[in-house]
Amino acid sequence: MAAVVGLAGCGDEPETLYPWVYTPEEGLQDYQKIRWETETWEATSQLEAGLYLKKWLLHRPSAAKETLAHFEAMRAQIPPLGQGAVLSFVGDIMWIGADRRGFAAPVAGTLAADLRIGNLETPTSAKHTVGKEGVPTRFNAPPEMLDGIPFDLLQLNNNHSLDVEDAGLEATVAEVKARGIRTSGVDAQALVEVAGTTIAVLSYTWGLNRRDLRSAHELFVVPFGHVGEPIDLAPIANGIQDARARSAKHVVVLVHWGFEYEYYPDPHLLQLARRIIALGADVIVGQGPHVVQPAELCHVNQPDQLPGVGTCSVRSDDGVPRRAAVLYTLGNFSSEPGRIELSAGIAAKVSLDAGGVSGVGWTPVLMRHKPESVHPLTLHLDETTAASELERLRKHLGAGWQLP
Repeated sequence: MAAVVGLAGCGDEPETLYPWVYTPEEGLQDYQKIRWETETWEATSQLEAGLYLKKWLLHRPSAAKETLAHFEAMRAQIPPLGQGAVLSFVGDIMWIGADRRGFAAPVAGTLAADLRIGNLETPTSAKHTVGKEGVPTRFNAPPEMLDGIPFDLLQLNNNHSLDVEDAGLEATVAEVKARGIRTSGVDAQALVEVAGTTIAVLSYTWGLNRRDLRSAHELFVVPFGHVGEPIDLAPIANGIQDARARSAKHVVVLVHWGFEYEYYPDPHLLQLARRIIALGADVIVGQGPHVVQPAELCHVNQPDQLPGVGTCSVRSDDGVPRRAAVLYTLGNFSSEPGRIELSAGIAAKVSLDAGGVSGVGWTPVLMRHKPESVHPLTLHLDETTAASELERLRKHLGAGWQLP
């Protein structure tokens, strides 16, 4: 594809510009090309499994040159947290080994908001053996992992939803609801009253690891990872339309998407994000890659904002001007021991007012072990790795919207 660097002229159609047109990254090593989320790769040989392990160890830190230029320009455009209803989000709440009870208590204050949302990426079934096994890994954590967890709503549809089959999924839903936590993504989505405003929280996943199973439940699968193929977003369009019909003032779309251990979203995902915003989403929050990726502020129906590198400009059929935000992935909230990029993630906050997104903020968090607990990363800046990771995240995301 030909490169397009710089902003477009008024007469250009978005589909002829970045992110639809870009220069594919060259010189990638074999391990950097492997993507489980395309549903085309299987660990059918030791070589393939070894390459995926290498990606887990070394990651894919770069991207197409237009993507690098785009986010370099975007970092300064993201407004700090503003007025209105405030929602907080974290990324993947993963299996963490032992000592799970109360593991998130140290960041309860960090997550304080009118609505606190996370993605639970492990079953929590008392009916099944606790542990992890297989390739890809299947998890099951004990239900006490949920005790005191500082969230109001958990997304339950992701690639690990069927790790212990439908019975495990059903047990997990019951355990979450028994603790007074709302859910989205299993048979139904969520509509929540927040600070006097109705907000819809809709969640979708790229697929399921247990491709050998057919669930009896609706898990809202949209194959986001099928790069180069037409992606049918009708399930999301229908979900947004239904939410608006039920008087939702704002729509949050949670997407379990992206490619693991890659520091930037593929342009394919930027295209999908623009399509989802055009359908009516105000906020898109992703998880899945297990490392933090940059964010975008998107201008909807604002003719003075021209599409192309450095701008997210979207047109929707209703013609109403608003601002939307895309947080491509927040990284891990909890994890097993590993590289600092996997142990550190961000807690994000988004403020919403009559004009859509009024501001965004991020706070770095860090998973500690023995005992397992999540802390504000800034409490550990005496450690060289933590201090270096904070500096990397500031450059990667932009320091202007970091919360104190």
